[in-house]
Amino acid sequence: MSKLLEMRNKFSQSWGNLSKNKKIAYSILVGVILIALTSFIVATTQTKYAVLYSNLSTEDSGTIITQLKTDKVDYKVSGTSILVPKDQIDSLRMTLASEVTLTDGSKGFELFDTSKMAPTDTETKIMYQRALSGEIERAIKSFPEVEGAKVNLVMPESTAFVKETDPATASVVLKLKSGTKLTDEQVKAIVSLTTGAVQNLPKENVSIVSDDFKLLTEGLYDKEKDTITDSTDEQQELQAQVEKSLEAKIMKVLEPVYKDSVKVSVNADLDFDALTRKSTTYGTKGAVVSSHDIETWNGGTSTGLSTSPVDNATQNTSPTTTKDGNIVSKESTKNYDITKTDDNVVKAPGAVKKITTSVVLDGNLDVATKTSVNNLVAQAIGYSGARGDTISIEGLYFNTAAKKAAQQALLDIANADKAAANKVLYTRIAIGALAILIFIIAIVVIRRSRKKEETTSEGIDMIIGDNIPPKQEEFAPIEFESNDKKSNMENQVKKYAAEKPEQVADIIKSWLTEDER
Repeated sequence: MSKLLEMRNKFSQSWGNLSKNKKIAYSILVGVILIALTSFIVATTQTKYAVLYSNLSTEDSGTIITQLKTDKVDYKVSGTSILVPKDQIDSLRMTLASEVTLTDGSKGFELFDTSKMAPTDTETKIMYQRALSGEIERAIKSFPEVEGAKVNLVMPESTAFVKETDPATASVVLKLKSGTKLTDEQVKAIVSLTTGAVQNLPKENVSIVSDDFKLLTEGLYDKEKDTITDSTDEQQELQAQVEKSLEAKIMKVLEPVYKDSVKVSVNADLDFDALTRKSTTYGTKGAVVSSHDIETWNGGTSTGLSTSPVDNATQNTSPTTTKDGNIVSKESTKNYDITKTDDNVVKAPGAVKKITTSVVLDGNLDVATKTSVNNLVAQAIGYSGARGDTISIEGLYFNTAAKKAAQQALLDIANADKAAANKVLYTRIAIGALAILIFIIAIVVIRRSRKKEETTSEGIDMIIGDNIPPKQEEFAPIEFESNDKKSNMENQVKKYAAEKPEQVADIIKSWLTEDER
């Protein structure tokens, strides 16, 4: 205890001997150290939260919070997110998966699990309609572009006394995620999903409305859709693809040489007319269809075989007499069939009729350069003079002001990013230097508090601006021969001590005893 009191007294004495500026500097230093230690302790001991579930419906959020309260788990609610301690997320998700069933705001056929024992027919129909709507909502919400959905069904009653009932109708309200949009094919998929789940629901009776009040099913199944416009769009798209392909071929040849100093434009004239052409070609001499030969001798007549290559199965042969004597006459008859060839040529649409190419190079071009570039372009596009293709090569000076401005803008952005990065780096260096300085000052303060006498710290004096010169002990000059009052008194004391040494010793002992008391 005495040591503590002694240390406190020494600290109080040292603190009292400090100047005002030093006291202020030490007070600020101690305050900064305490704040830093407190922040560090709070940051390390504070519980870190992370998102357990987000963007849940009101019913599902209430179910999750109720279960967390039952399990006595700490949680926070931030907007549409439920936060829990970060180190418990994985275990809580697995636990809640078995304890809670998320409906995503739509209740399906589980409505029948909680219904009463004997519902009426009307109640059963209402519950079935609600359950069917909920199941369709869940299916639609599973699409990545859809954030929320609401389905309303109107299902007419079917009885045995009415042969044909009115068809059902359905209205669907969709809440799309930010920045997303449904295509016609996706809208048709939702319509098919709805019509397939509801009995007697034609696709024309399904209305789908987006959250920005747009009717997505308007004209979706219009039979009188302008097919000519669609065909024209397809033709223009095909023409653009052909032109882009030809431009890419030219740039592939010229870009390695001219880099950014070349511009290419290709205009392709395509023939989209479908042509069917039929032609018939007749030969000059055809195959023998039939032949008939007659020979006459001086002793009789003989008729040769009459053949028909067209129908060999019905050939007739005439009897031949004995060939005696000399031939008097010979008659031969042959029938020919002219050959005929039919050609049916179908020309597919999209053939290239004409290609017009323009190439602009930066600067003046001589004749040799134009000729070389013209040859390269002709080879790249498949130039055909018979088709009427044309190639134009021109040399002009490009306006690079916009390019330079863009490059300067990019350079400014890069410099700004570099400056921001340097600022962050310098800030971190300054924080680190300040932390090191605080640590050094703390060590100096601790060492100074342990010293018995005040010492001058040059480092602290430079920081607080209190340059106090060290104190030097001053001694009076020694005067060996002096006749003043003081020297006379000293001489008398010395004389008395020499004559009466015992009395002088007693006086000194009494002084020492009083000092010890």
